Amino acid sequence: MNRLFKHKKGVTMVETILAALLISLIFMAVSSLYIASQKFYIGSSQKVIIGYELQYAIQHIYKNTMRAMGDETAPPGTSAVYVVNSETVDIRIPNNDPVSMSNYSDVSTYSYYKSGDTLMFDNGSGQESLVPKVVVSAVNFAKSGNALTGYITASYGTQSATFYFTCHPRQASFN
Repeated sequence: MNRLFKHKKGVTMVETILAALLISLIFMAVSSLYIASQKFYIGSSQKVIIGYELQYAIQHIYKNTMRAMGDETAPPGTSAVYVVNSETVDIRIPNNDPVSMSNYSDVSTYSYYKSGDTLMFDNGSGQESLVPKVVVSAVNFAKSGNALTGYITASYGTQSATFYFTCHPRQASFN
């Protein structure tokens, strides 16, 4: 055994430099992978926040539109959905159930509208922001037949998303 290491005195400078170079290359590869995964995680988290906020707002609009009652053959002024402009919609919800022709005019009006960077809900007795965590950049409401359609575009951090929706009120039929 002594003969194998007879002329070896230690590690040379070239071997030390090569080892340091290999270790630094491995460290750079691992750190760039870590940074890329962090960016992906942050972007995904921001999209999830947008998704939760807009999903809540659209479910809120859908729920109240479903509670509204009206149809295209109803007398003037009794339609369930009024699109005031592309950023504002009023939904008329009957206060009585079951609804009859005699109590069809007893309604509450709920409004959804874009105010600044948020989507607001007004139930006649108070206002609240439906999406407090995100910045709403565009809202569009339209009435197609008896259906309420539209979209909401919002952003959070560096991400943005647009959610589209369609909802129909209950149909009125009086015998």
